[in-house]
Amino acid sequence: MEDISDYIEIGSVDYQNFISAACDVAGSEFEKLVQAVIESLCEMDAIHLFGDVAARHLWDEYCWQLQEGPYNDDLHGFGSISEGFEDVLNAALEAELDKIPKHVLLFLSIYSRNEVGTDAGYNNIGEFSRDNIAAAVRERVDEIASRRNIELIGPLRGDAISMEISIGGLAGKALSDAGECSDFVAEHADQLILGDSDDIAQVGKELLERYMQLLYEGRDDFLLSELFDRFDEEIRELVLEKDIRPALENAVRQLQEALNEV
Repeated sequence: MEDISDYIEIGSVDYQNFISAACDVAGSEFEKLVQAVIESLCEMDAIHLFGDVAARHLWDEYCWQLQEGPYNDDLHGFGSISEGFEDVLNAALEAELDKIPKHVLLFLSIYSRNEVGTDAGYNNIGEFSRDNIAAAVRERVDEIASRRNIELIGPLRGDAISMEISIGGLAGKALSDAGECSDFVAEHADQLILGDSDDIAQVGKELLERYMQLLYEGRDDFLLSELFDRFDEEIRELVLEKDIRPALENAVRQLQEALNEV
């Protein structure tokens, strides 16, 4: 026996207008649902199944296995790796669907149908299907996942990241002029990906040291040398605070935007 709670009654007059209005409303709701599912995967810790891949979260790994897979190995007797990721996606999707009111599910169901002909019968206007919505969302999520630049987290991420971002400021320019900026970014790619404050602080110290070396190598003025010798510590603190730290924070923002770009 059919569960009448899965149906919403509407009048037959102007039902095409209703369908059009429902699709207009559902378009933005559908994208919100897709983003909510992706954000749910972003909140899950990476499992680190793929060797030298700098995955920040499960969404990175989902995208990796989708583009590089399928991974059909059954490592622990629970099915293939790719199927496991599909199961996690489905669970996240079902959890998000549970939060949505029935009238919005109706709109989403109408929106997710492949076609709604002008002669669609009244009896199916008020029906909604979670399965149809889920299938459409999965397709959209996979479309987004397949477009991401996963080279930024792959084994050759250092080279990819050094081509994607730059370090500005006086220190960054000095390294660029010395032909060292790309190598510096590549060497510290993992720390920049994580964007942890302690990691970035360490990168900043190393950048400061190299910048000061370049400055000392280039000083040939006696008065300038005296200035550096006397106020070396103060100059380092000033450069770190006013130049290097903001430049690295901007570089991390550039990288995060590139990592999250679709």
